[in-house]
Amino acid sequence: MTDKIRWGVLGGTSWIARDAIMPGIRKSRNGVLAATASRDPDEARRRYGEEAGVRIMGYDELIADPAIDAIYIPLPNSMHAEWALKAAKAKKPVLCEKPLGLDAAEVATMFAAFEQAGVPLMESFMYRFHPQHARVREIIDSGVIGEVLEVRSHLSNNMMSPPDPKNVRMIPELGGGVLLDMGCYVVSSARMVMQAEPLSIRGWQKLDKRFGVDVADGAVLEFPGGRMAVVSCSFETTGLGHYSVIGRNGMIEVPRGLVLGLGNFVPEALIVTVDKNGKRSEELLPANDHYQLTVEAFADAVIHGKPVPLSPQDSLGNAKVLDAWIKSVREGRDVQI
Repeated sequence: MTDKIRWGVLGGTSWIARDAIMPGIRKSRNGVLAATASRDPDEARRRYGEEAGVRIMGYDELIADPAIDAIYIPLPNSMHAEWALKAAKAKKPVLCEKPLGLDAAEVATMFAAFEQAGVPLMESFMYRFHPQHARVREIIDSGVIGEVLEVRSHLSNNMMSPPDPKNVRMIPELGGGVLLDMGCYVVSSARMVMQAEPLSIRGWQKLDKRFGVDVADGAVLEFPGGRMAVVSCSFETTGLGHYSVIGRNGMIEVPRGLVLGLGNFVPEALIVTVDKNGKRSEELLPANDHYQLTVEAFADAVIHGKPVPLSPQDSLGNAKVLDAWIKSVREGRDVQI
């Protein structure tokens, strides 16, 4: 393996690929964008042109190409497992958009295939790679807010004013709905802060009958030691992505914790600490592209043959919580995880 990964992108016309991950790869210190794939390569060339040094090809062609070292998958949720498993068969490392699979069983199948193939698979939770979360952990560990008792996390983007029926998030057969699209983030952030797995969950959901997908979800998670998390996600409210850590003696607010920006728009991160008297102190962290940091971290693991920084156990744990959330909504009760 060379000191730079040659990346291939399955579905290079998606917004997350073109506006986030592909710019991150171009800026990365240990990767180059070598090829993108489309179901209709000729149409992709007409629409976007062919960037110097970046080939456009079909999906199967890209997976089979010996000049591709690793693959990024930004396809609709229902297609993640299918194409990741094909990449595993070709012994290609894969960075796959969240949610990794439609449920925990699918996620487990994917990791088993990659373990057998001897190549890594990692869920692309880009927010986890921003330095602000390490700083939040430092503040927690300093004891300034006391014992952490509660986490609150929210992610939203207004997609209903008006809705686009062609958006994959509005199509049930493609794994649409806000729980899979955004609920995975709020669950992940709660687990990250608590450094534990929840014991139970009580979920709520709003279904849009026009499309047959959920457009707003909320839940309360019980964690060990009598701690809790309140999480929510929505296609109906303005784009926000934040979490708060509530301790016995204060709290930490991370207003840009889950969403910072796309492409060339990467603002500073902000951390607000509030003491027990309500006194607020703000800390700005330099602008940092967490998409770039994600692809660099994955590429480092591939190049050096080390475990990927987001483990299979982490992704499987997140999927199990989402499964329990869905079950709680359907059965109208608390569900053990």
